[in-house]
This record gives sequence, structure tokens and C-alpha cells, in this order.
Amino acid sequence: MNQKSRVIGTTIEAIRAAETDLGRALPPSFADWLLANNSKCVEDVTIFPVFDAREPRKTWDSIVRHFNEEWQEWQKNFSGTSLDFSQLLPFGEFGTGDYYCFDYANPAGDGEIGVVLWSHETGETSLVADNFLEFVERLENGEIDDLA
Repeated sequence: MNQKSRVIGTTIEAIRAAETDLGRALPPSFADWLLANNSKCVEDVTIFPVFDAREPRKTWDSIVRHFNEEWQEWQKNFSGTSLDFSQLLPFGEFGTGDYYCFDYANPAGDGEIGVVLWSHETGETSLVADNFLEFVERLENGEIDDLA
């Protein structure tokens, strides 16, 4: 019996390809998390994977696809406003239209980027965590439920 082994994480090459497509480096803690957990959720939050050719069906709905398609569509709702979303990179959602984003306008240091919750209704953001690891920890501890 020849069974294909399941791939859980991803590769540095897949992460670098996503960074090239996005035009920015992913925060180190997020890249490390993807290496071990690509295409996994954290609690009720879908974390967008990087596309990995070893698991194309599981990773097609990638961070790059979300950025280039859904994110661009949501931004059209604010085209007549002065809101600027160019420093935001959505990396997760919980199904309401709001996104968890890295806010590159306010880096946390050491390559880490703060995490904000972006409202699809107002376009406003609110700080959720200083970096991705803190975000995951707060989600797992149930500290973010009230924000969503």
C-alpha cells in the first residue's frame, strides 16, 4: 500500500515565494509558525497558509490569494475615503468579514510586526497583540474572544 504522507508545515522556499509575491517579509514568528503549522487554524481563527506545492489542495487558499483577491475587494468599499490600508497585510479571519492583519506601519522590533483587527464595516483597526506569538497565545487563552 502506497500512502502519501501528510504534510503539516511548509518550507522556507514556500515562505520566500509568498514574501516575493506580497512584496514584504513576513514577521519571523509567523514564518516560524508556518514552518510547523501551515494551513492550521488557531481556535476559531483561520490562519492563511502559504501556498505549498506539496499540498496544493490544502494551501490554495493562501495568504497571497487572500491579499490579491478578497482583501482588494473589501478595500473597494472604502475607495471614496481617505483611509489607507497599504501598511496592512491580512493573515487571518474568523468568518465575519473582519481580518486580523499585520500592521507594517508600526513594527514591534526584531522584524516582528504588531497585529491589528481590521473592521470591514468601518475600516478601522484596533491593536490586538504586539506580535504573532502573543496573538496566538491570547487566542488560545480566550483573551481575544471579546474583541471579535
